[in-house]
Amino acid sequence: MTRICYLFISVLLFTACTTSSEKNPCEGIVCDYMAPACKFKLVEAGTGRDLVYGPYARIPVDSIKILMQDTTIKVKQVIDTPSNTALLYFYVLGPQTLRVGRPAKVTLDKLTFLSRSVGCCGTELYSLQLNDNPVAVPRDSAGVFLIPYTL
Repeated sequence: MTRICYLFISVLLFTACTTSSEKNPCEGIVCDYMAPACKFKLVEAGTGRDLVYGPYARIPVDSIKILMQDTTIKVKQVIDTPSNTALLYFYVLGPQTLRVGRPAKVTLDKLTFLSRSVGCCGTELYSLQLNDNPVAVPRDSAGVFLIPYTL
């Protein structure tokens, strides 16, 4: 009887050990890298009004660029006409600087991104910091970063 118990326990342990080491669900998947998109708005500090689109716009979208080493990239704008809103975006490819041009003034802000893996091949931005400030830039309910600007 004790031999049968030992045999039964051994079989249970062997089965538990072999089934608990599950295969990596991403094993064998080849990923095409797609840089995560940073979606943002330049908003007036204090009021939260959009400074690029709508009735309070004072910054031309063409003056907003991303500087990355020796490259300058224009940001893209997506306008949602039914809700009368817009957002700006660019793809995050490494350390970047946000350049905003205004009459008689150019502002450069260092952007620091924190990202994490999503699924087998995805990456998402979960935090954005400006100019070495440890406080993260806030986001709206759609996940769009709201970068405050004082004009």
